[in-house]
Amino acid sequence: MPSQWRLTLLLALIIGSSIALTLFFARAAVSSDLRRADREIIMDDLVEYAAIYQHNGVAGVNEVFPAGQHADSNALRITDDSGALVYEMIPEVMRHHPWPNMPPAELKTKGDTWQSEITLPSEPHWLSLGAIRLHDGRTLWFGRSSVDAERYLTNIKHHLWLAGITAALVALLPVLWYSHDVLNPIKAFTASAKSLHLPEGEVRLIAPRAIPELKTLASVINAGLDKILSLTRELQSTNDQLAHELRTPLARIRGNLESLHDHTDKPEARESAARSLEEIDRATQLVQTILTVRAGDHGALRLHRQATPIHDLLHTLVELFTPAAEDRRLSLTLEHGLDLMLNVDRELLTQAVANLLDNALAYTPAGRSVTVRWQAEGTGAVIYVDDTGPGVHPEEMEMIWERYNRGSASGARHAGIGLGLSLVRAIATAHGGTVGVNNRDTGGASFWIRLPQG
Repeated sequence: MPSQWRLTLLLALIIGSSIALTLFFARAAVSSDLRRADREIIMDDLVEYAAIYQHNGVAGVNEVFPAGQHADSNALRITDDSGALVYEMIPEVMRHHPWPNMPPAELKTKGDTWQSEITLPSEPHWLSLGAIRLHDGRTLWFGRSSVDAERYLTNIKHHLWLAGITAALVALLPVLWYSHDVLNPIKAFTASAKSLHLPEGEVRLIAPRAIPELKTLASVINAGLDKILSLTRELQSTNDQLAHELRTPLARIRGNLESLHDHTDKPEARESAARSLEEIDRATQLVQTILTVRAGDHGALRLHRQATPIHDLLHTLVELFTPAAEDRRLSLTLEHGLDLMLNVDRELLTQAVANLLDNALAYTPAGRSVTVRWQAEGTGAVIYVDDTGPGVHPEEMEMIWERYNRGSASGARHAGIGLGLSLVRAIATAHGGTVGVNNRDTGGASFWIRLPQG
């Protein structure tokens, strides 16, 4: 889940819990205060109406009580010692609650008071009830309904909900800020970082409208990338210059060694000259590979295209590599496909497929197989070299095509400096094609070269 939604859900959970707890404790506190206030009001009214009764009797009570401002939520009753009703004024809303039939035992002498609360499961409101012993032995009852208290609590609850929703909306402002000034720049970082692996190396982290800390981070990383790009270009330029400069002296050394080989009669000298010629040829091939890869990266590799049957080219290569495969106790086979004719540089394409076969034979354990196949794709073709080796680590499927990069499967026993696959890519790119690798479900890797008609 994106961090923006996680932060929003976290704030919603915190704010919702806070509102619920606030409502719970506020309602409990206000309800407690209202009940205490009801008990105090009932006590005051009991004393007041007892005094009225003592001076003016039932008639005085009947005259004063209906004139009260809360007669719709207050009730009054007078009973004698046997519980017989003497006077009663109870609103309809309070008639559902049962009143005691007999005076409480606590009322023994004049002025004694008693209070209680009557609730019913079927009624949403409660009845606060009080009683006082009158001077003539009768009992005066006074009750208050919780209708007003509930109305007051509801009003408070609505205001608390309004305050909570307002607080929630205000609390979302940091989320909006976090999304605009933190997440969006990080997304821009991610989008630009995905292009950092491109060969040009000129992509930089972008920090539009970012917070100062992210801008500082972007500038530091970009400065490091600039330094790396400068050093890389300097190294590449040095490599190219060395490659160009080495071709002439290598050719001269080879000529001298050939002359020594042809004009000496000593077997030891002829053998040393032959070994030296082999090393010179390897160095010359390495220099030529570097120049070819560099030319392919810059789109300057010249092609000598000719109509080439793909079957004949691959068949010749398989026959050429079969003895090497047998020496390693490997099975090298060619799967026949449609007869295809492509307009390609036969020599360069042969070199590209040969590099793939070299790798396949080097990394496939003895007793297993390597397969070369091809298939038509539009007006072009895709050439595959399938091995049954360790495969390629998913994080290295792009990296291994770069110059001087070798996969983790290569060890000390596998010679090379990481130019083979970069040469394959350079040749494919020069033809307008692409290269790639996939791990096979049955084990091993499948390297492919996709070529257009040309």
